[in-house]
Amino acid sequence: MPKAPNLFEGPKKGLGYNIETLPGGIPHLVIEGNAENDCNDDMFKALSQLSRKHDQILVNILGLKGCPPSFFKRLFNLSSKSKFKVISSSPEMVKLCEEIEVSTFPTVKSAVLAYIGDETIKLMLKKMTDVPILRSDAYSLVSYISRPEASFDNLEKMVEKHPGLVSQIFRMANSAFFRRESKVETLKQAFVTMGISALRQIFIYNFYHSVGNIFQAQSEVIQHGQKCATLAEFISRSAGSPPEEYEKVRMGGLLHDIGSQALAFFFPDHYEKVRKIMKEKNQECYLAELLVFGTEHQSVGVVLCKKWNFPEYLGAVIGDHHYLQNEEWNNLTLPIFCANNFLVSQTLGLSFSQFFKDLERFFFLKKREIPWKDISAEFNKVLESKEDLF
Repeated sequence: MPKAPNLFEGPKKGLGYNIETLPGGIPHLVIEGNAENDCNDDMFKALSQLSRKHDQILVNILGLKGCPPSFFKRLFNLSSKSKFKVISSSPEMVKLCEEIEVSTFPTVKSAVLAYIGDETIKLMLKKMTDVPILRSDAYSLVSYISRPEASFDNLEKMVEKHPGLVSQIFRMANSAFFRRESKVETLKQAFVTMGISALRQIFIYNFYHSVGNIFQAQSEVIQHGQKCATLAEFISRSAGSPPEEYEKVRMGGLLHDIGSQALAFFFPDHYEKVRKIMKEKNQECYLAELLVFGTEHQSVGVVLCKKWNFPEYLGAVIGDHHYLQNEEWNNLTLPIFCANNFLVSQTLGLSFSQFFKDLERFFFLKKREIPWKDISAEFNKVLESKEDLF
């Protein structure tokens, strides 16, 4: 990667350093030499000055020898002023950085991508303040029901102003899902029947659709989310998951690509580059997004879930539906992963067989056998006949 001329060059003896600006105005501090007996006060003063000017700094210690605790202690003290991205391939140094909660990267290129990704998310959140998403009634309901002091009395006053939402709630409360002996006739009865968790699902669903309208999401994106939700729920049900679990799977399937919608809305020209890379290089969307934005829709989705007060499970599932790294959430993420990849395979005319092992893994977790002989036929049958409960 080309480097700009040095802005400052530190001492050549002992622990040396220089500060340079990489393309895009990225500050890059390169540290070289032996740190065992020399912590170089001038270097830390220079780093402190940089911290006052920049939110993020790349700290390159690939050429650093020795790992005195004092060096990393001083680095930690400065990290409260600025977000450091340390570049190191030394397992010992990586471990020390992890202990002080400083991010590490093996190469300058990977650190630069992460820097760009953080800047992308920061810019997106700044742009979002000009979009009336968080002033909508749909968001007010999501926000309110997340509070410990939320009450059915207040919810009733908020909900009764929206006939469409009232209809959804009655439809859900009187569905076979809740198996009531008598019909629900008042909002209070519906709230008690459904409980906070199910109500939150409906509010999130409605908020998602209001977001979709604001983001100007293409109809195929919405349809993909709905199909993924339907199929993921079917997979989860078929493996014997309890209702509270497959309902979470359904919601995760619906929202799994919300990060892509946000990136495409706020950065349309850049997202065209993503589509071009996907087409020309036959790359998956999240890999193409990384190349263009330095981040991808899973990470963006996690940020949105936190900003919008969504339940923890949604952020965990949305943030891992391509990687499958978090085993704690595999009961929720695996069926979404399988459903999503089945739909993508169908769209591209590919075989689902490469993902069959993941489907097997999910049923193994649930201690069940896969019940279908022709998976594609069964999945397509569900997609064609399943009605949207909401």
